[in-house]
Amino acid sequence: MADMVDTSKAKIVEIQRGINDQVSGFKDHPVNYNPRLELAYDPFEWLKPQDRKFRMQLQEAFVMHPDAANLLRDGIKFIAFSTYAGIAPTYAQLVRKESSNRPEEQYLRDGAMGTVPRAPSGSEVKFVTSALEGGTKIQNFLYRMGVEVTGDDIKFDRLGKIRQIAYELGKSAIMTEESDFWTAVTTGANYVRNSTTLDNDIGANTLSTIFNATDLDTALTTISTAKDKKSGSYLGYNADTIWCGPRSEFAIKQFLMSDGLYRAGGWSGAAETRGGGTYNPYRGLLSKMVVSPWVNSYLWGLCDSSAYGYVWQTVEPWQILQENMNETSEAWLTRDAIRYVLRGYFGHGFVDDRAWFFSSTTSAPTVV
Repeated sequence: MADMVDTSKAKIVEIQRGINDQVSGFKDHPVNYNPRLELAYDPFEWLKPQDRKFRMQLQEAFVMHPDAANLLRDGIKFIAFSTYAGIAPTYAQLVRKESSNRPEEQYLRDGAMGTVPRAPSGSEVKFVTSALEGGTKIQNFLYRMGVEVTGDDIKFDRLGKIRQIAYELGKSAIMTEESDFWTAVTTGANYVRNSTTLDNDIGANTLSTIFNATDLDTALTTISTAKDKKSGSYLGYNADTIWCGPRSEFAIKQFLMSDGLYRAGGWSGAAETRGGGTYNPYRGLLSKMVVSPWVNSYLWGLCDSSAYGYVWQTVEPWQILQENMNETSEAWLTRDAIRYVLRGYFGHGFVDDRAWFFSSTTSAPTVV
C-alpha cells in the first residue's frame, strides 16, 4: 500500500444494555493486528530430537532429514495460518460470506422486495425490479505474494528470521482483506442510490456531509426510507452500525452515548416559554460502531448490517506454496533460495447499497 496505516487504531465498539434494555455504556473490542501467538505446539520441534538437549542447526537438519524442506514449509504454514486465525477482521461484521467456483458470481440486484401492494382483480400487477437479467456481478481475483528463505538462512541457522517471515505472511493475508474491503466501501462511485431514481425518499446515499445531528438524520432516513423503485414498497431497513476512522471516533462516541444534548450557542430571539429538552434520542440508537484506520480523514458511514447488502465470496482460501529444494527448482539452483508463495482467490462488492450510506467529508465532526 502506498499510504502508511496505523493498524493499532482498529476496533469494534459494542453498545451495552442493562435493565429494561436501557443503554448502560459501550465496550471497546480492539482489533490486534500484531497478536502474541500462543501456539498449540512448536512447529519446529522436529529440530530437537529426544536424545539431544539442544536443537539441531538448520543445516544439520537438512542433511539428517530428507524431508526437511517440507517440514520447514509445514512449520511456516502453521505459524502463518495461526496468525491469520488469531486476528478478527473488522469487515466481517458487515458482510455476507459466500463460496464461489466461477470467475464471477451473479446476484439478484435489489433482492429485497418489500411489501406486497394491493392489486384488485382486473388491475395491472406491479412487478419488483429484482431479476437475474439485471443482476449484480462480483468478479473474483487472484492475490499472490512471494518470499524467499535463502541458503544462508539455513546455513547460519536463522530460525528466528524464518519464524518472522511466517508470522508476517499470515498478517499480510488479513491486512489484504481489510484494505480491499475498506477501499471499496469508501469509494463514492460504489454508491448509486437517490430519491430521483426512486430508491428512497431522501436523496443520494453518498454525500460529503460533516458528522452532526442534522446530517446524521439525513443518513439514517436515507436508509430507513429505502424502497423498491418499481413497486414503491419500503424495505424495512434500519441502520444499526456506524463506521468511521480514528479521527472521528471520540466525537461520534460523545454524540451517540451522551445522556443529553445541549445548545452550544445559547438561545436566540425571545425567551422560550419552556426550556429545550436535553434528552439524547441518539443514545443507543445504533448497536455497533466499527473504527478502522483504513477509513481516512473524517469519512464516516452507516449501514444495516442485517440486510447483507455486501457480499464477500471465496474461491480458494489462503494457502502457501513452496518450491522444491533440489535440482528441479530454478531459484535453488541459480539463487540459493527456497521460494514461498502466499495466494488467495476471492471477490467482494455491493449487491444492494440501499442499506448503506457514505459521507466523503474531510471536515471534523461538529459535535460540541
